[in-house]
Amino acid sequence: MKYFVTAAILLAPLFSMSQLFDEMLQSFNTKPILTAKISTRNSFITNSFMRMRDVGVGLNFDNVTKVGLGYNWLATDVIRPLELTDQEVQNNEGELKMRYLTAFIEYTFLKKKRYNFSIPVQVGIGRAFFRYQTISGNNQNTKPVTVAFYEPAFTAEYTGIKYIGIGLGAGYRLMLLGSQKLDDNYNAPVYLFKFKVYFGDIINDVHN
Repeated sequence: MKYFVTAAILLAPLFSMSQLFDEMLQSFNTKPILTAKISTRNSFITNSFMRMRDVGVGLNFDNVTKVGLGYNWLATDVIRPLELTDQEVQNNEGELKMRYLTAFIEYTFLKKKRYNFSIPVQVGIGRAFFRYQTISGNNQNTKPVTVAFYEPAFTAEYTGIKYIGIGLGAGYRLMLLGSQKLDDNYNAPVYLFKFKVYFGDIINDVHN
């Protein structure tokens, strides 16, 4: 229940703006163009800093709604103690590895000449495991754990150079699967930096 309450709080202001949702639905009647993104999200796992990176491709409908798929991976070293009975673990610790695929939708509710403000939401599923080194020096992985996330956010983007957008934002990560098996708290605020290339605009200018 707390997941739905948190999501409702984050997205509630939008539900009072029915005309904006009508614009979102109408955007699907336009011809989509290709879009791609690279983003970095900083957050925490319990008391440890973490950085996730992701790349994604999708379709842009009238610069209002973007939908697509992405790939996410943990880009920082997160070390945790391990208790394994079948292996002698060097230093009794392992490094967390986490990778997952996402489906995302991004709704741009305010557009200016060089600025726009959006609500991106992504849902991801993948796996996480710990990589450790045995006394003999071999690298081993623990049994993978299925993980799933729901991540709503708010972002502001600036297009200072044609075809290129950079943005900042904040959101929240909710872990739907895997937290108990990994024995950590993955629910935490998320701070974003993103880099976007407007391939559709490039293609349109080339053809024109």
